[in-house]
Amino acid sequence: MLSNILKNRRLRMGSFATALTVVFIAVLIILNMIVSAISERFPVQLDLTTGKIYELSDETIEYLRTVEKDVNIYVLATEDSFGSPNEYYLQACETIKKFPQYNSRIKVQFIDLAKDPAFESKYSSYSMGTRDILLECGSKVQVVKTSDLFNLENDSSTGYTYIRSSRTDEAITSAIMNVTSDYTPKIAILSAHSSFDASAFSSLLSQNNFEVVTQDLLLEEIDPEAEAAVLFAPSEDLDEAQLDKLDEFLDNGGQKGKTLLYFASANQSQLPNLEAFLSEWGIVMEDATLYETNYSRIYNYSPYYSIVDFVNTEIYEDTSAYLLMPNARVMDTAYTERDSRTVEVLLKFGSTAKALPNDAAEDFDIESAETYAFPALIQSTLQKSAGNANATGTAMLESHVVVSSSAMSCESSLLNGSTFVNGKYYIALLNSLLGRESNFSITAKTLDTTTLTMTNFQILSIGAAFAIIIPLVILIVGVVVWLRRRHK
Repeated sequence: MLSNILKNRRLRMGSFATALTVVFIAVLIILNMIVSAISERFPVQLDLTTGKIYELSDETIEYLRTVEKDVNIYVLATEDSFGSPNEYYLQACETIKKFPQYNSRIKVQFIDLAKDPAFESKYSSYSMGTRDILLECGSKVQVVKTSDLFNLENDSSTGYTYIRSSRTDEAITSAIMNVTSDYTPKIAILSAHSSFDASAFSSLLSQNNFEVVTQDLLLEEIDPEAEAAVLFAPSEDLDEAQLDKLDEFLDNGGQKGKTLLYFASANQSQLPNLEAFLSEWGIVMEDATLYETNYSRIYNYSPYYSIVDFVNTEIYEDTSAYLLMPNARVMDTAYTERDSRTVEVLLKFGSTAKALPNDAAEDFDIESAETYAFPALIQSTLQKSAGNANATGTAMLESHVVVSSSAMSCESSLLNGSTFVNGKYYIALLNSLLGRESNFSITAKTLDTTTLTMTNFQILSIGAAFAIIIPLVILIVGVVVWLRRRHK
């Protein structure tokens, strides 16, 4: 009986078909697993959008292939929640996921802070929130704020801030360059008769891979290994000994290569010694407060909270962004060139700004005050030849004194918020002064709605393929198989 069953043609054909089906399904499952594994490592997806908005730029891909250190990219949200707010967040999410595909040393992991308190505890010293991105390479850590992934624009008529374009590619690549770099500049934050809280600025520096030291200018010499020193709005004047320390730091034994970044404030009293020092560098501090008369250039309805214009566009390219200088001290340049020094205005207020004297009476008429596009940030550069002054192509040694009119421009809300680019600008400024090439410039991507256009011939061809050719091929194959089985 068993032999009869085995000889049964229909049973044999049915068993063969079942086995073939099982094998086919198994192959599909294995193939799907292989494709899934490959897709996590290699770029197998096709971006059919017009501007390739979900792809990394050629510049980024070329750079990623040179990275030889392990980099962990932690996205502080679940993958679903990170990309859910709108299409720009979805684009940012897909872009970040592309980075490991071009270098196996780069890993991306999504972290739900609510379910992983140990992670938050480990990095508690870093200012981070939901949807921020934390990058780690060895002992180096950098936090990229969510707002840093986009170019934002404020609608003055509604007060609403919206995303103008995505710069995720550029922001993450710059952060990778920072954490993998062997160059970590040291910055000295100087305390000298100042009550200004510089913790937000120090945190900003640390998160962008600067080594920060705090020093008392009254008691200590400035660390000779520091490449820049920062002084915030002293309320009392500096004495001769303290000014000598600044001179010695900037001279650096004749080798130059140092930078002093000074933040002034309208609340300061007159500081004749410090102001004389700055005057030698071509920067004149006035005993007046900046008062903006154009209400389209102020923030929070205050004429003392003024938005500035970018003069030097090489430091920060997005000149349409907003940079705020609150409670600013009026200052100006004394000269353009003198005694090997060159003075340049980097930021300026609007031409509708006025100087309100700090000793003005209550009945002072602001309309009678001088109207002028006062400088908001001035850089003075002292150059010295590194060799024979008459030699062709001789390198120049440089030290810089940079003065900002507003210490309040370094408050936490302005350095870390999304409306203003104060933090981004000051980091870009220091990178430029110290020669740290960490700013990676890539064209921002706008998610404009586009349509797929086709000619009539293309439309007819695709329609004929799906409506006629493919069904006809399936029909022919089916008839052939049926005829072959019929005559066996």
